[in-house]
Amino acid sequence: MKHILSLSRPQAMDIRRRDGGRSHGADQDWYSLPWRQRAGCGPTTASVQMAYLACLRPSLAALCPLEGREQGTFTAYMDQVWEYVTPGDHGLNRLEMYTGGVARFCGERGVRLVPRALEVPAGPGRPGFDRCVSFIRAGLESDCPVAFLNLDSGDVEALDKWHWVLLSALEEGDRGTLVTVVDSGKTFPIDLKLWYDTARDLGGFVWLEEVH
Repeated sequence: MKHILSLSRPQAMDIRRRDGGRSHGADQDWYSLPWRQRAGCGPTTASVQMAYLACLRPSLAALCPLEGREQGTFTAYMDQVWEYVTPGDHGLNRLEMYTGGVARFCGERGVRLVPRALEVPAGPGRPGFDRCVSFIRAGLESDCPVAFLNLDSGDVEALDKWHWVLLSALEEGDRGTLVTVVDSGKTFPIDLKLWYDTARDLGGFVWLEEVH
């Protein structure tokens, strides 16, 4: 038996591209500056994560006050988020760079969101696999896309290393533990256990919780 947990409205991440097509989530290549195109996976991920929450919850609308979801206006929003979720010389390679930037962005817009983070380092200090699954499940149950920092892909060929993506669904069953990745306007499944078992330098996960 399999159990699938997903966001309630994944289509809320859809953005109309300039060519009229549909992008599921944003693409860091939309940035106009070459450095932002190369290093912008973190702020792009944060932009889509916050825009999804703003679309679903009126109390969070100030996070992303865009009437439509079109590439031009959304790229301008990504540029705003970049000023808070700002990569350094090595990109956005630490969870606190993401969570700190998102917290400042939310605070300046009067939005009460708290980043929840689970660091998954290499070595004996890393949390167990079940803890990782529970953390992802909690984020999706709260209807928040889960940001995923992947520093090493291990044997998961579909996943780029040193890269931020979003997770929109979790499947547990006979095929193992699969998560649905949202990256560069597309979605695809990966085997989370294979990543956990074979990646040498792991990363971590972040979701955003509204506090009242």
